Amino acid sequence: MLEKQKIRKAALLVMKKILLCILGFFIIILQNSIINYLSVFGMTINIVLIYLVIISLYLDELESGIIGAVLGIILDSSVGGLFGANGLIFFGLAYMVSYIKDKVYKESPIMIFTIILGATFIYCGLSFLLSKTIYNVCQLTSIIKIVVVPIINSLIGILVYKIFKKPILSLEEE
Repeated sequence: MLEKQKIRKAALLVMKKILLCILGFFIIILQNSIINYLSVFGMTINIVLIYLVIISLYLDELESGIIGAVLGIILDSSVGGLFGANGLIFFGLAYMVSYIKDKVYKESPIMIFTIILGATFIYCGLSFLLSKTIYNVCQLTSIIKIVVVPIINSLIGILVYKIFKKPILSLEEE
């Protein structure tokens, strides 16, 4: 009887991770089909990154890193550019956020704002460095994006967290 409960619990955990990837896939579709066309001065929010940061606060390092890599590769496949860059960046960011999750108060909107701000700043900075290095592109708008997009992403992230707080908190494992 106890063995069946362990197997059932393990199966539920695997299904939860698969559902998180599927939800992330739909968020990528939303990002690519609608959000990217709502740009202001060439700047758009990155709801995939917001989603990844929020779920990483409630998963362990390896799980969130793998989900980040999967979502990054799907994103790279759908938008083009340097294949694998988003996968590596998302893996690293998800792993880092998950690593610090026990050291921060996750239910604080200020902490959520700060973590999303830092993750988006790192994402924008690395994306800028990659495009500068590989494509030799450096524009003033690219530099402005590194400052403005993290703030916008963080504000949207707090809103998303407050709206979906109950399902987000159910991610935390006992």
